[in-house]
Amino acid sequence: MTREERRRLIRELVDAAPALSPEDADRMRALLPVGARATRSSAVLPRPAERKAA
Repeated sequence: MTREERRRLIRELVDAAPALSPEDADRMRALLPVGARATRSSAVLPRPAERKAA
């Protein structure tokens, strides 16, 4: 199974799953730290450019 096929299968499973109740959503938020809930692209920030001394 290719990476794209695996991602498509996971997306289909996630889309078919029932929505969480508000109570279950609150439990999930309490269990997972904010960084783990962030998407990979927003969680990894580039380092600021080094400033050169004048």
